[in-house]
Amino acid sequence: MPLAKHFIEQGIKLMQINEYLRSELVRAGFSGIDFQKTPLGVRITLKTSRPGLVIGKGGKRIQEITETLENKFNLERPQIEVEEIENPSLDAQIMAERLAYSLDRGRHYRRAGYYILRRIIDAGAKGVEIRISGKVTSQRARTQIFRSGTMKKSGYPAQIAVDKGVAQCIQKSGTLGIIVKIFNADYDTGDEVKIKEELLKKKQQEIEAKKPKTKAEKLRAGEYLVEEIEEELSLEDQELLDEVDEEDISEVSIESPEENEDMEEEIKNKKKP
Repeated sequence: MPLAKHFIEQGIKLMQINEYLRSELVRAGFSGIDFQKTPLGVRITLKTSRPGLVIGKGGKRIQEITETLENKFNLERPQIEVEEIENPSLDAQIMAERLAYSLDRGRHYRRAGYYILRRIIDAGAKGVEIRISGKVTSQRARTQIFRSGTMKKSGYPAQIAVDKGVAQCIQKSGTLGIIVKIFNADYDTGDEVKIKEELLKKKQQEIEAKKPKTKAEKLRAGEYLVEEIEEELSLEDQELLDEVDEEDISEVSIESPEENEDMEEEIKNKKKP
């Protein structure tokens, strides 16, 4: 068998296994699988938010899944391990599956979209982008986008720090495609400013310790010294002061000349016998 054909068949088989497990573990919060070949067989790690539903009572459910993988997909001695996801709200695939489940139950797409958006942001994500494509409200297909926070679209951060989940919801009007992207909160973008509180407090204490505390220390430091600085007059101001003579300054009356004459006549009449 050619090498390219072998890899294509392996990819198709892995996709079929993913679809089977996703359909069987809808309520268990299925996120994905890790597929590894070992000398003893095939090791499959199931990532889920509810391991109890995957294992089942007495391990009955996981035994059924193991037999199905061995008979239906021709896997040699499959060994299944279950890994619990600590924070399901930051897993894009789980959130996409939950959104698809809400839409399948008849919930309005806006209410369901904003609910998932708020839940992811409250969990601590730096950014979220949710896309719902298909015949959402009418016979014409369109795309409804819900965004919040920061999202990387290209480059190394988009490959490493952005988690992507894809799900489908089959309705009477058609199939709705759902894509959820979550920008990881642990990724350091390099544009954040962090203040070292301990070093700041230590420096402030050193400054306060150096300040004078008693009155004598403050006098020696010169805090109470007030120096009077005599400003020199300019040449123009000095010339104006020289031109003004005190003898030339006379009393100025704000009364009109007619009022002054009436006052003088009254004084004269009072002096007459």
